[in-house]
Formats: sequence, structure tokens, C-alpha cells
Amino acid sequence: MRRTFILIFLVSISLLNANFLIDVYHKDYGVIDRTVLVFDTKPNYEILKHESDLQINLLGCRKDASLQKIGINNSKVITGLDYLISEDKVMVMININTSQLLVTGEIYKVDGMELQGDVFKLVLDIFISTNPRTLSELTSYASFYEKTGNIKLANEYNDKVLALQNEIKTQQKTTNTKTTQTITKKKSVKVIEKIKSLVKNISSKLDLKIVGFALGALILLIVVIFLIIKLLRKKTSAFDLDNDSLRSTDGFADSAYLEKIAKDLAARNWAIDQIAKELELPLEKVQRIIAPDLEQELEHL
Repeated sequence: MRRTFILIFLVSISLLNANFLIDVYHKDYGVIDRTVLVFDTKPNYEILKHESDLQINLLGCRKDASLQKIGINNSKVITGLDYLISEDKVMVMININTSQLLVTGEIYKVDGMELQGDVFKLVLDIFISTNPRTLSELTSYASFYEKTGNIKLANEYNDKVLALQNEIKTQQKTTNTKTTQTITKKKSVKVIEKIKSLVKNISSKLDLKIVGFALGALILLIVVIFLIIKLLRKKTSAFDLDNDSLRSTDGFADSAYLEKIAKDLAARNWAIDQIAKELELPLEKVQRIIAPDLEQELEHL
């Protein structure tokens, strides 16, 4: 009986001396999460950092019955809160968003802070990105430090945000300029290609026209040459006719003159056929001129 009383007394004393976890809440700042554990008095605690969760062991502590496991959506840092209770401690499990760690390629960081007032607060700042580089990460850091009262760091990260924004604008201008130049170049190439195509078509048409013109010129030249030859032939024929009309059929002079020449040539011992050829007279006529008596005798015979 006495032992039972002592045991109850010790349990009562331990319960009176136990810490009480009153509340747990968190605030999302993008790549930073602030989780706050609220106690009636300062507990005996330890923080264990694991790859996928953050474990807070509260020794000799109890928790409010309303604190239950919850899931947290749309957070880049944590995915939920859970509680494990044993005889001598309460364990608070903060689940880390490991998928975001794969994106950043980093290991999350935890900063702890104690606030003592009417109640005791254990503040845990969890950074899923420890080396902010992107605009969203830098903005998260600037917003976090501004809202938590660290003006110096807030200004520092706001300056980084502004510098990165200016850099992005410059890059966009450069990209837009290059894009415009590329578009202009493509348009120029298209225009040049169209001009080349047009010139090619014109050249093809001109080639056909040139071939046609050359063929026509050749035909015309042949016709002209043919006409010239025909005209020359007509003139030659006319000239021949004129020459024939100027010369009598009996020779190139009157009969008396021809007879005189024939007799002179005969006196010089020219043969009759030579005289006929020279004077272009028939052989019989030359014979009559040179030997008329002989001709008459031949006729009587």
C-alpha cells in the first residue's frame, strides 16, 4: 500500500513537471519553410536530421490531443507533419520534400531558434535550397528575411533579385535582337531565292527567245542569200542577152570588113579553119570569101 502511494506520488510529480506541446504551425516562403513548435515551458529536446525527414525528440513531454498527423500540399519544402508517442518522449516528424531536393541537387539546411515569452517557441527554418540562384529562389529569400525582420539580408537579396532581373532583361533584348536578325536574314534569303528563281525563269525564257531569234535570223539570212544569188543570175542572163544582141550572127563586124580581114589572113598563109576560128565565122563562109571561084565551080559540078 505504501509502495503504491509512493509510485502514484512520483507519477503525479513527473506529470506536473512534464512539458506540454501546445501547438505546431508552419509558414511557407517558397524554398524556405518556417515551422514553429509551441510549448508551455522549455522542453528537453534534440533535433535529428535525416535524408527524408527532420526528427525532433521531446524528452519527458506530452502533446495536445488535437495535434494529429497532417499532409501538406503545394510546398516545396515539407510534405507533412506526424507525431510518435512513447512512454518517456514525443517525437515530431517533419517530412521533407525530397523531389525538390532532386531538382536543386542539394541537401536541405535547418536553422533553429528559441523564443521565450508567455510560452516557449522552438522555431525551425528549413531551407530546401541553400544556394539560391534562380529568380524565384532569390525572391523567396528576400521575402522570408523581410517578413521575419532581418532587414539587412532582405536588402541584400532584393539587390540580387534586381540585378538578376536586369540581366534577364538584357538577355531577352539580346535574344529578341538575334531573333529579329534571324527573321530578317531568313526573309532576305527568301527574297534572294525568289529573285534567283525569277532570274532563272527569265533566263530560260530569254534563252528560248534567243534561240528563236537566232533561228529566225538564220532562216532570213538563207532567204536573203537565195534572193541575192537569184538576182545575180538574172543580171548575168540579161548581160549575156545584151552581148548576144550586140554581135551579129555572122561575126563581130560587117561583111565587107570581114571579107577584107579574111583575105588578108589568107594572103599570110592562114588556114581556112584558123581564119574561121579567129573571125568566129562559119567555115563555109570563109571558103566563099577566100575562094569564090572555087565555090562556084563546086556548085556547077
